[in-house]
Amino acid sequence: MPQNDLQPFLKWAGGKRQLLQEIMMRVPEHIDSFYEPMCGAAAITFGILNRENPPKKIVLNDLNSALMETFSVVRDQSDLLCDRLRILEDSYLGLDESGRSDRYYEERDMEYSASVDRVAQFIFLNRTCFNGLYRVNKKGRFNVPHGKYKNPRILNESLLRSVSKALGNVEIYSGDYRSILKDCHSGDFVYFDPPFEPISSTSSFTGYTAEGFGRVQQLDLRAECDRLDDRGVNFLVSNSGQDYIRGIYEGAFRSYTIEEVSAKRSINATGSGRTPVTELLISNPVTK
Repeated sequence: MPQNDLQPFLKWAGGKRQLLQEIMMRVPEHIDSFYEPMCGAAAITFGILNRENPPKKIVLNDLNSALMETFSVVRDQSDLLCDRLRILEDSYLGLDESGRSDRYYEERDMEYSASVDRVAQFIFLNRTCFNGLYRVNKKGRFNVPHGKYKNPRILNESLLRSVSKALGNVEIYSGDYRSILKDCHSGDFVYFDPPFEPISSTSSFTGYTAEGFGRVQQLDLRAECDRLDDRGVNFLVSNSGQDYIRGIYEGAFRSYTIEEVSAKRSINATGSGRTPVTELLISNPVTK
């Protein structure tokens, strides 16, 4: 059954909520299996699930193991998770600005052994950190500062329960994106949303994992797209409108389509820095 009100339950820097319509226009109506191997907040998967006839097989993956643990717990332990989030919300919202900041950093430094506690912490930090950014240091520790929002919604129980139900048959993994694509075949569709190639020396937010995602990894992704194309698998890639990205896909000497779209990004600390940027949508010929 389609879930027409589904949407991401996480804030996510670079998320595709505002470009959802543009992207969904390029996704075939009939798909055997859908793969989102760099899923982030999974906006496109939720767009797929909102369709009248979503594919029977949907696969989510991301190298960020904390993120994928979050999807798994939302799917499998939503009752316990809502209980934990309610406690965190109550411990935070009643405080003044200084108290909220202290509570944020106190929670950020906590280490939990139980999966549901780690996920409640993950969602709490996501809803209260700066711009929903996910960034880790070289030791893999989350290091985003407090966001100072007036009234953040830490627990959205109705949405979490809807998402839990919708994810019931979705396969969830965490690892190298190539490992989940080995069985893709003609009739499947893959959407890639990698950490973007930075458009300037000050705009890099590729500290998404301790390993990073640089130009070598961008070339590896292009090579995976070539392999999918050889097998007749349709794909769509989102990336920054950077000349290097355009060049490596044009340099594949294949019939890839490269389209420009405009998106407003909100990572900048000041409103004046949140100007529209050009993003690329790269695809191989799609059968509608």
